[in-house]
Amino acid sequence: MADRDGHLRANQRTFRAANERINDLAQATDGQLVPFLCECPEIACLGRISASRSEFVVIHEDRTRYFILPGHMRVDGEEIVTANDRYEIVEKQAA
Repeated sequence: MADRDGHLRANQRTFRAANERINDLAQATDGQLVPFLCECPEIACLGRISASRSEFVVIHEDRTRYFILPGHMRVDGEEIVTANDRYEIVEKQAA
């Protein structure tokens, strides 16, 4: 089970890294919504989250937080801390 959780967490880090690159490339969007990747741990997830760059930055200031589409897979030990109709913010709880 530990190997599976580690793999799922690695998937999330991969999606976050890709979103950080998307955020960098989207600098000229002037407040428009950007299609970020869902950061759920499901490697086959093709979901997109519409969010502004400022939302992305605020959510990810805390490195224990990820944003996922509503109802998407979470890793054990993650809790939803905020939700809206576009995304849920999940936070990894201390073990």
